[in-house]
Amino acid sequence: MMPKPAVLFGQEEIARRVRDLAAEIAHAFEGKQICVVGRMRSCLVFMADLIREIPLDTTCHFMKTSSLRDPGSGGAARTDIVFSAEFPYEDQDILLLDPVIDTGITLNFLLDHIRERKPRSLKVCALIDKPGDRKIEVNPDWAAFTIKEPLPADSFIVGYGLDYDEHYRGLPYLGTIPRATLSRRGTEASK
Repeated sequence: MMPKPAVLFGQEEIARRVRDLAAEIAHAFEGKQICVVGRMRSCLVFMADLIREIPLDTTCHFMKTSSLRDPGSGGAARTDIVFSAEFPYEDQDILLLDPVIDTGITLNFLLDHIRERKPRSLKVCALIDKPGDRKIEVNPDWAAFTIKEPLPADSFIVGYGLDYDEHYRGLPYLGTIPRATLSRRGTEASK
């Protein structure tokens, strides 16, 4: 059985924050059509709620990224980011939605690749920003929630589209679950 998450941000708090973000984004993009690009699958719920609150014309697109961690020689981890885009970014006003910004490595990679395609403008909105975990200096234009202090090493954020092994996406709130419980569960399942 999967552990019940401890609530980090409740459903009403999320809804209020999404409305506030939508107003700020609408002001920044006033008079423009916004090309909203969401990183699949974790931003799906956030994206759906946000675009319904933005009173501007929007188009919606999705991109898929995958981080493949492969321990190399000496135990060092190497991350390969696979990026695909199925639509033209040129001359578009882009709003990139990122579910969680922690190290900044993936976001930095995506921003570099999108900028190569010469969008008219490019802004980033994160569901969760964790600046204390940065390895590369990159910052979103907006964040629904900023977690300044790193969470305990044994915590994992789930809910509101975020998952652990495809579980918890449908929760109406953001919560944390202990990694230790998840590790034991995986070990027990493999026996």
